[in-house]
Amino acid sequence: MILRGNTLGKFASIVRCYSTPVNSVKLAKTRNIGIIAHIDAGKTTTTERMIYYSGKSKRIGNVDEGDTVTDYLPSERQRGITIQSAAITIPWNNHKINIIDTPGHADFTFEVIRSLRVLDGAVTILDAVAGVEAQTEKVWKQASQLKLPRLVYVNKMDRPGAGFSRTVKEVVRKLGTRVVLCNTPYFEAQGSELVFKGVIDVIHGKLLKWKEEDEYGKDIDVVDIKDTSSQVYDVYCKSRECMIETLGEYDDAIIDAFLDNDEDYLKIPPALLHKTIRAATIDNFLTPIFCGASFKNIGVQPLMDGVTTYLPSPLETSLPKITSKTKEILSQMGPAGLVVDNNVKLTVGITFKVMTHATRGPMTFIRVYSGSLSSGSHVLNTRTGQKLQIRKLLILHGDEPEEVKSIGAGNIGVIPGFETEFQTGDTIVSTGTQKNKIANEHSTIKLMPIDIPPPLFNSCIEPFTAGDETHMKKCLDTLVREDPSLKVHVDEEMGQTVVSGMGELHLEIVRDRLINDMKAKANLRDVAVAFKESFTGKKKGLGSYEDENIKIKLSMEHVENCRDYEICEGAIIYEDENNVIIIDKTAASDAVRTALSDRRWKCPNSMEELEEAIVSGCLTSFQVGGPILGMNLNSTLVRIEHWDAPVDKNEELIPSLMNAARQAIQETKKNESDFGVLEPIMNTKVHVDSADLGEVSHDLSSRCQAVIVSVEDESLHNIEAANWANDEAEKVYLPPDYTMSKTAASKDIANKKVITAETPLKEMIGYLSKLRSITQGRATFDMTYTGMRRVTSSRLESLINSHTSG
Repeated sequence: MILRGNTLGKFASIVRCYSTPVNSVKLAKTRNIGIIAHIDAGKTTTTERMIYYSGKSKRIGNVDEGDTVTDYLPSERQRGITIQSAAITIPWNNHKINIIDTPGHADFTFEVIRSLRVLDGAVTILDAVAGVEAQTEKVWKQASQLKLPRLVYVNKMDRPGAGFSRTVKEVVRKLGTRVVLCNTPYFEAQGSELVFKGVIDVIHGKLLKWKEEDEYGKDIDVVDIKDTSSQVYDVYCKSRECMIETLGEYDDAIIDAFLDNDEDYLKIPPALLHKTIRAATIDNFLTPIFCGASFKNIGVQPLMDGVTTYLPSPLETSLPKITSKTKEILSQMGPAGLVVDNNVKLTVGITFKVMTHATRGPMTFIRVYSGSLSSGSHVLNTRTGQKLQIRKLLILHGDEPEEVKSIGAGNIGVIPGFETEFQTGDTIVSTGTQKNKIANEHSTIKLMPIDIPPPLFNSCIEPFTAGDETHMKKCLDTLVREDPSLKVHVDEEMGQTVVSGMGELHLEIVRDRLINDMKAKANLRDVAVAFKESFTGKKKGLGSYEDENIKIKLSMEHVENCRDYEICEGAIIYEDENNVIIIDKTAASDAVRTALSDRRWKCPNSMEELEEAIVSGCLTSFQVGGPILGMNLNSTLVRIEHWDAPVDKNEELIPSLMNAARQAIQETKKNESDFGVLEPIMNTKVHVDSADLGEVSHDLSSRCQAVIVSVEDESLHNIEAANWANDEAEKVYLPPDYTMSKTAASKDIANKKVITAETPLKEMIGYLSKLRSITQGRATFDMTYTGMRRVTSSRLESLINSHTSG
């Protein structure tokens, strides 16, 4: 990079060659960050520039041209969106940055959730024209719940209608955070237009101007702020003054420095500002703001400086939650990273993503929290109890892996070569070689479990011919392993394979990957909402099966929350469908228990295997579906009251018990009036201008059959927080912004309404296009799954008719 000017200051760091091997960087100089934002805010474009300026790539990947490093799936390059989160390690200013570029579309929320769990900080990218959008608010709240420190990067400052100050004001008001402007936009007049040329560095008092003739964004003029125009100098002075006042609320050292420097805001040393902003950011007291135009290669390098300067290392993050079945597991932060259970030799990590690469095979992404994971070491998967030898370790640069000998605490890497042994959310522990045994209390460790949201949309998939079915199922197994929010089951009655996902686009991408990437010869039918059935009778449903050898008696009832039964002895929880099966030791007959205690057990199957067979039979009947529409059973509790089998004979009993359990549950379904149809209900929030309120409300309540819970001023949605945010927004100095003056009347938050409604998901398919049509694109909405609810009798009739005709 070429820098011009009298003083380079911190920008000398940009031209220094990275000399330390990236995997040898100390933990204090490691940053694990995520790139999060609304769809099309420029996440991948910004990430590509970061990769290029770090020296890890010799070219700049472009989303429009389909040659990005992080979006390397054919579906991603074709559509120009991120589908899978991608991990990449880059060097910058003698630091190592592990970046995860996450999707922005709501259908891929799970990709964001599982990425956030293993990050130490995040960069939130905003479109300067669109401002703070619905998905941004959603992801911001998720990051807030995890107490992740964040930076904000206002992107696309080169576009017509870009409003830096308007967007920053929305950050304060909508996201509820204090801000400090680390840099502000710089424009130059070209004819009648203002053209974005660079940024004003508020901390160092420099103007950074990117050369238009340099298409790669490496040629930057660094101009002392005193040598600029009075307008630029005025923006700098007022931004500096506001920064000092905000930081003074956090640390008295800023006030002392202000008084010691003749009460001159401009004399506060940059080193003290860096230190205070860093501490306040890590403490989630405020959010540093940067700006740029990534596509035009402007402003990315200062953002990268901000990541290394203000976001925390793994040594500075909160301790993760660790549980064990046998004892309470405590952890503490040591100089070399996290130490679990006071054992410096214990390695603990979590798998947050698995994928199958077209040429490199299965790859498991892991964040190591304590110890060091080395190639050749043995690990225990605490979910399965399986011990595995790790033969190779990688760090990944987008689609390009680099083999390393070890992955230390606080770092992200890849374990290649295991096809089915790992799932998302697995905890692995290791003490090195196989000779070093893992203590019993460590063999059941669980590190930050990742909740998987239930799939809401269904689509049937059919192979072209019977010979294509094997390959189709293999491809589906691969997709489910990569994406646990995708579910696949076989409808026994209809003989169809059903794929369930988070949204229409989610299933569309599945279809593309199956047919175009994996070359599966199959057809996916139209997407449909995932309805369920449940036992809703006032009295328990009773079912039984008996032949000359096998007896089973069970009861069935409705359950609101399966987690209420977690402490119940013998309870097996199935969170995906909110189902519970209880089979405690007293359910076995006296004859079975006596045969076991008196050692007269001759059956080739163990007691545990016979109980598992009963459970499997119940699950099969759940999947066969209810008596109304044949949909999977949901929110149902089955209690095995009694079972008996001739265990004193040398007979295989598993098939018989599975069939008996299935038949017993089928008997409970004979009384159709005891069952109801459940449908997914969404908590929908529509942000709409006052002028469109009536038409949007009418459309929701009539066409969408929504129950409108409230209509509020956006500023009153949370009165106390809104009042604080409004006061804070007024205190912040913001540079002149023509988009504020032109659109203040229509964009003012006081004229925005929030309609909160409970909506049946089925009626919300295709809602976005309808909402845009009603409001001329002015309104936005966001949906969150709240649970399954029984369909009303009036709706049930139409559903049965459409199901029958379909």
